[in-house]
Amino acid sequence: MLPHLVDLETEFDPTIRREYDPVELVRYALGTSDYWAELALGWLEQGLAARGLTQDLLALEEQTARPQSLRHRARRVRKTA
Repeated sequence: MLPHLVDLETEFDPTIRREYDPVELVRYALGTSDYWAELALGWLEQGLAARGLTQDLLALEEQTARPQSLRHRARRVRKTA
């Protein structure tokens, strides 16, 4: 997934065909740096279905070493999914 992280720097477009599952890219990004996790949450807020990401979002919420704003955003996304 690493080579595809840069895709997160664009807005999520469900009409674009990708050679990977966007949900898997988001899952990967949530576990990397705060920067990529923020962008991954953006894709979820822009309409990528969060199916199967509940545990990943919960894990992010519980990582107290991560910024509070990121953890709270993950919680909001999880609750609206």
